[in-house]
Amino acid sequence: MLSLSRVVNHPLFNFAFFMGIRQVTKRLPLEDPTYLWSLRILYVVCQFIAVGMNYWLIWKVNKKNDTTPLRYVEPAQQQWDGTESEDKLVSTTFKEYDVAEIKKVIKQAFTGIAMIGFLHFQFKFVQPLIIQSIMVFKTFFTSKEARIHIWNESTTSGPLRRPFKADSPFGFMPGGKQPKTDKASIKKAEKAMKAE
Repeated sequence: MLSLSRVVNHPLFNFAFFMGIRQVTKRLPLEDPTYLWSLRILYVVCQFIAVGMNYWLIWKVNKKNDTTPLRYVEPAQQQWDGTESEDKLVSTTFKEYDVAEIKKVIKQAFTGIAMIGFLHFQFKFVQPLIIQSIMVFKTFFTSKEARIHIWNESTTSGPLRRPFKADSPFGFMPGGKQPKTDKASIKKAEKAMKAE
């Protein structure tokens, strides 16, 4: 049986959703200056509501106060100069991990606002204002944190098991290096830390 969450998070649904919104926006009078100011205001209001909902989600996580310990090895990251950092052992709790993940989403939201603002004011693109005004809510309600803390989905296995696997940009293949939770990787990281 397909769950609503799986359908809404599927890459083909995202593509169809985006194309449907795009077709609707083609029929709107986007060159009308009064309409354009309304779209700008709508975009800004939607973004601030989405950021506010993320802060509400942080409040909800803090209220739940899940202090279950979480240990994993964060994979090495490539630095700006091309070298790789060491694998890093992370010891945290579910609450701290969830709050950190939501803060990453908030940071990404402000980056997205800057990018859409640049595209709109520099290149006069209007469609991204409409699309992002809608997509921001879809993104929030289908995020892993919302699925855990709002929709109460299971975190014992699958994509909601902490630490979260890095998603690929297009949703088809796992992206990049993944966090390791096996005992051998954790012991190896502990030994590396003690050796330093």
